[in-house]
Amino acid sequence: MSLELGIFDSFDLAHGSVGELLDDRFRFAQEVEQLGFAHYHVTEHHGTPLSVVPSPNLFVAALSRITSTLRIGTLVNVLPAYEPFRLAEEIATLDQLSHGRLDFGVGPGVSPLELGILGVQGDQARAIYEETLTAVTTALRTGRMKHRGTLLRDYDAALSVLPVQSPYPQLWYASGSAATAEWAASNGINFVTRWENGRVAEVGNTFWTTWEKHRADEDRLNPITGRPRLGISSPVVIAGSRAEAEDVFHRASDLFQQRILHLWHENDDHRLDGVFSAEKLLAKGNAFVGTADSVRDEIVAQIEASGINYLELSIIFGDIGLAEATATARAVADHVAPAAREAAQKTLSLRGVPVA
Repeated sequence: MSLELGIFDSFDLAHGSVGELLDDRFRFAQEVEQLGFAHYHVTEHHGTPLSVVPSPNLFVAALSRITSTLRIGTLVNVLPAYEPFRLAEEIATLDQLSHGRLDFGVGPGVSPLELGILGVQGDQARAIYEETLTAVTTALRTGRMKHRGTLLRDYDAALSVLPVQSPYPQLWYASGSAATAEWAASNGINFVTRWENGRVAEVGNTFWTTWEKHRADEDRLNPITGRPRLGISSPVVIAGSRAEAEDVFHRASDLFQQRILHLWHENDDHRLDGVFSAEKLLAKGNAFVGTADSVRDEIVAQIEASGINYLELSIIFGDIGLAEATATARAVADHVAPAAREAAQKTLSLRGVPVA
C-alpha cells in the first residue's frame, strides 16, 4: 500500500456565485481523479463564510455521480450536529451511491460558536460525539440502531438501507494530539494531523507503535484490511518561482483567514487572531509553498521524519481559481508524488511497518 494523495476542501467563497464555485469544484475533482489522487474530502461548517456548502453530504452525493475511482467523503461530519438514526441511513445511502467509495470522517466539531447555532453546548459536544459514534457504527454494522441513550434518546429500529462496505465505510479522524492518535491507531482509524514544527514525528511514532500492538484486535472500531492512513494536512501552492508561489499563497491565505475568523469576530472574540496567518503557517512548516522541486524536497523531508503514508492537500482555497489549483495539482502528481511515494516506502520499511 503506497502513499496516497488526497484533497481537502472547505468551500470558502472568494468570488462569483455559490453555483459557480460548485461547478468549479466538480471540474477540479474530475481533474485530480485523472491525475491519480485517491481521496477528495470536504469539511463541515455552519453559519460562516468559511464554507458555503454547510451540508457536505449533499456535495458528496453529487460527486459520487461524476467520479469513479476517487474515495469521497467528509473530514469530518460533525456528529453532534446530526440526528443519529438519520445520519446512519444517510451514510449507508452515500456508500451505495458511490458504489463503496465513501470515507466517513467523524469528529465533535472544533467551533463552539457553530455548535451553539445548532443548540449544542460546547461542554457536551465530546460526549454527544462519542455516544453518536457508538450508535451510528453499531447500527451500520448490525442493520439496527438499538441504543439506550444518555445524552441521546433511546432507539430501537432497523435501518432502511445498509452500506456497501463491511461493516461500514472507513473511518477518518483529524487532530494534532498524540493521545488522539493513539486512540485512532488502536482502532485502525485513518488519522490526519499537521506538521507543527516537527511535532508530527511524535504523533507518527505513537501511531505506528500503537497500531502494531493492536492491529490483530477483533474489537477495533475500524477493522480495515491492511494498515490505516497516517497523513499530514497542508495547503500547497506550486509556481514557477518561490516568490510567485508565496504571492499566491499570501493572497489566498489572507482571505481564508478572514473566513475562519468571521464568526469569532462577529461575537467580539479575537483569541484566534493571527493563528491562521500565512506567516504562522509557513513558520511552522504547515504549508508547502514554492517550486515543484522545493515542495518535493520539503514533503520528502516531512515524510522521512514522520512516517506518514498519506498527504491531505488543500490546493483550492481562498481566491485560488480553478486554473491555478489545477496547475498545482498537476505539479504535485507529476513532480512530487513519485519521490514522496518512494520516501514513504523506504521510511515505513525502516520503521518495520508492514506493507500489507
